Amino acid sequence: MPELNWDILSSMCGHMRDAPTLLSISLTCRTLRAVAAKRLLETQVVSLTDTRSILSFHQFVNADRAARVPFVRKLKIDVVPGQIAEDIRAKVVQYLLDLLTQATSLESLVLPHPNPTYRALGCDPRFLAVISQLSTLRELALEHWWAENEEIVSNTPSPLRTLRISLAILSHSDDRLLEPDRLYNLLERLAPRLEVLEVLDRAVAFDDRSHNGVVFPAMRSFKVVTFSHVNLVWTEDLVQMFPALDGTLSFDGLHCPFKEAHRRARELNRASQLQKTWKSLDRVVGDVNVICMLGLSCPVRHLMLGGVCGHSKDQLGDTLRTTPPTHLKLSIDLSHGMHIIEDLLPPEVGPRLTHLVLFLSFCDYKSMIIDDDDLVQMQTAQWPAFLAQVIAALEGARLTHLRIVLQCFINRDNWPPGSAPYSTDFLTALRTIGEEELASEFMSAFPTLQYVFLTTTGDSDDNWALPEAGYSTPDSEEDDSLMLQGQWCSSSGWRSVNGTLERLASDEEEELIEVNDLILMKEDHAALKLRNPTPPAGETTGWLMYD
Repeated sequence: MPELNWDILSSMCGHMRDAPTLLSISLTCRTLRAVAAKRLLETQVVSLTDTRSILSFHQFVNADRAARVPFVRKLKIDVVPGQIAEDIRAKVVQYLLDLLTQATSLESLVLPHPNPTYRALGCDPRFLAVISQLSTLRELALEHWWAENEEIVSNTPSPLRTLRISLAILSHSDDRLLEPDRLYNLLERLAPRLEVLEVLDRAVAFDDRSHNGVVFPAMRSFKVVTFSHVNLVWTEDLVQMFPALDGTLSFDGLHCPFKEAHRRARELNRASQLQKTWKSLDRVVGDVNVICMLGLSCPVRHLMLGGVCGHSKDQLGDTLRTTPPTHLKLSIDLSHGMHIIEDLLPPEVGPRLTHLVLFLSFCDYKSMIIDDDDLVQMQTAQWPAFLAQVIAALEGARLTHLRIVLQCFINRDNWPPGSAPYSTDFLTALRTIGEEELASEFMSAFPTLQYVFLTTTGDSDDNWALPEAGYSTPDSEEDDSLMLQGQWCSSSGWRSVNGTLERLASDEEEELIEVNDLILMKEDHAALKLRNPTPPAGETTGWLMYD
């Protein structure tokens, strides 16, 4: 029987990235185990979160240190104080230091919570010193506050291409904004080659136009916090600072009314792009008022807008008319006027739009009700009429993928008896919605649709943990308000196969959502209270392979 050449097998493994497949190959024989182990280390993130994971990975690499440590590419260290016992802390810290110094091909280091991790390691100064001296990194993430973040970035000898950093430690005259000059001074050594930059926890003062020719010539994606009620954003300055930008442009910030200053800024931004702008952008993310102010004239593939409501309808229309995407995500607050659904998409959008995500939030918080008209619309809302409005608003779009998330927050304690500003009929319809029937209705309305993804979720207030699925009630019968309202969450995915509706398996549903860019914004996940729970002590997983 002919045999497959080992070199060919090794080459085949070298093109695999799926961890379960590589683990299966590692079980076939000793030779392929070595090949699979090498590929796992090259492609998978090694997550070190506690004593068990650190010790198990140390055991794994020590079984064949020369053949394994050099292939460690990606490390994620996220240790919570208390996860490492005092009596073995010194040994665990030493194992980490050995790994960081001996992993000579380490390309990515992620510290989601660097300050707690540093404290969990006993504030050992060697940990800071080793990180500052790493010279092979292409990606560095210091995602939350740590007093040492600025020092590490200033001193790193690594040729970073991607940097995600919290700059909350930096101050400004008003203690909120960071001038572009100071940002550039911090990153000056990295600026010529930096391709992806995410500035976290610190707003950048883009209204300060004295940036002295700050340029990041290789920048492809830029994410930053901005407060549109505090500062304006000038597209001309962004184009000058990031001339090669063609990936993601993302603005996290507060929602605010669109004022006259923003309108003037939009006009000036539109005029400036007649002279020079980007060729195209893959993804633009931000509050609808901020993105409207930018007045982008270049093509955008994926547009993700938050803060959409009845009071930002004009800004949404202006943005979509001048920047019609193929993939669109809208976070819509219905409590600011349910009429936002009417004529939601301008005619210019229909011919291009194929992928649409609507995050529809129905809330009764007093702070979200702006005027009496909003209140009346919420009190009289009816699901059949609302659904008909949604379908009518999407006419003309050649949708192939549709995702709808329906969210309710109802808190009766916010209002006197008998005056709660929500429609009982509307709420009841959402809680008892037939997902297959709804998916079928969308498929019938839009013959081009191939996939529909539906999520309905709700709760009585914002102080509970979202269950994975189904309906839950409080443990105590004394909480009548919560008992009456309850909590629910349901999700499903549907595919059209030769005119027949077919429900997707949950894992396939999640994969298709990711692959087709039907993702939600950060603020949506916060609103849904989606969390990655910390595993109970003793239940964390060790390394994928053991010897």
